[in-house]
Amino acid sequence: STGWVLKTNPLTVGFEMSTGLHSVEMPQGFPLTPCKGQGGSLGSVIINLQQTEQDGKMTLRMFGKSDQILKLLLKHLGYGTVPPPAIVWPTTNKVLVPYDRDGYRTDGKKKMWLDWSEGAKIRITPGHNIQGAQQPMYMHIGASKPFKYQGQVRRPAEGKAVVMKRDAESSSFVLQIEGVQMRLGI
Repeated sequence: STGWVLKTNPLTVGFEMSTGLHSVEMPQGFPLTPCKGQGGSLGSVIINLQQTEQDGKMTLRMFGKSDQILKLLLKHLGYGTVPPPAIVWPTTNKVLVPYDRDGYRTDGKKKMWLDWSEGAKIRITPGHNIQGAQQPMYMHIGASKPFKYQGQVRRPAEGKAVVMKRDAESSSFVLQIEGVQMRLGI
């Protein structure tokens, strides 16, 4: 996750972002403690597209995309448009990771190369959450029975893929996985 803090008097905004299929993470180390208002504080706010387990601990709950809501907040505070920082990703497509070939974390002494180079063959490891994510075009991956998507029956597949390219514009790797395209963020 990533985060930042904006301090103005009397407002402190701490921003914690989680990506993927993980539950919302509470801000850690920010001046504003996640709570309903106490000790002069107005409390904490959650901005999310869906409900979270933490909603009841918040003073304010907003449903929407955080970038849109935070732009409105900055405009309201008189900051106008704040240009986003330039994103500079590492140029390498290979990284040494503390995992084994089956995707299980090791003690760190044994490592493997995770290779996202164009043409590299990869596979989704057991224990993935593709079924849990319920994205229709990928429901055949890890399925126990055939799945129908847009009128086409797809047979169950284990998750073998090929890296097609690294796409700088979308900051992702484009995969061809079991007959469908998938993008994984860099």
